[in-house]
Amino acid sequence: MVIGIRIHGRGGQGGVTASRLLATAAYYDGKYSQAIPMYGTERRGAPLTCFVRIDDVRVRERELVHEPDIVMVLDPLLSTQQAMTVGMKPGGLLILNSDLPPEKVKIGGDIRIATVNATTIALETLRRPITNTAILGAFSKAVGWPKLESIEKAIMKQFPGRVGEMNVTAIRRSYEEVSEVVPATVKEVEKVEDITVGGYGVLKDVSSWRVFQPVIDEEKCIGCKNCWIYCPETAIKWRDDDKPEIEWRKCKGCGVCVNECPVQAIEFQRVEIKG
Repeated sequence: MVIGIRIHGRGGQGGVTASRLLATAAYYDGKYSQAIPMYGTERRGAPLTCFVRIDDVRVRERELVHEPDIVMVLDPLLSTQQAMTVGMKPGGLLILNSDLPPEKVKIGGDIRIATVNATTIALETLRRPITNTAILGAFSKAVGWPKLESIEKAIMKQFPGRVGEMNVTAIRRSYEEVSEVVPATVKEVEKVEDITVGGYGVLKDVSSWRVFQPVIDEEKCIGCKNCWIYCPETAIKWRDDDKPEIEWRKCKGCGVCVNECPVQAIEFQRVEIKG
């Protein structure tokens, strides 16, 4: 029987790569598989969705997975949104990047939930909030397949050498640290719309996209305006005292301003999620 999987994440978290790695690992397990990415014109920070089909026979369907058996969410902020469950089959499995135990997750419905703190694992193993491999080990443990060895083989083929070894460490940690799979605590939920893909200009507020946010040290700032020039969302305005100010509803946490500041007056701080 074909198994449909949907992956939610944001640009820069490796969602497309996760779908390919999962499909490749399933192939190593002797299955037929298919990976399908879907994303808009926005890149880093923008919501994206990927799909995977896995079956014992050749997969001939080519459309998107509209009623997934399993949903995997790479982003901690998306992991708080009920929209992640849209279209899920009754009794489906939701695997979330969250520091909460599944019993405290406010997402509900006739589903089962497992959680793992993939962002922390990624930061401690990869030194970057790239959560794709940091959640694949949790998938293997919660679902029971593909084998962990098959995911490791897929990773080392995609990322040979030290980078691959770091990602293998991430999947092994998530395999060990994922929670038990439990039924959702919330049973009745209101109908919700799906996640909107787009940037500021399409949406009035993209602040929920941020995993990290820029913090400006005004004493270090030399007023060069590099951050204002390079900000892709016009989220930085200039005050009368010749200092920058961030308009938080426009800031998606892409980090361009941090990279372009010549005096390192801007640093990234992880956004704390309030459960």
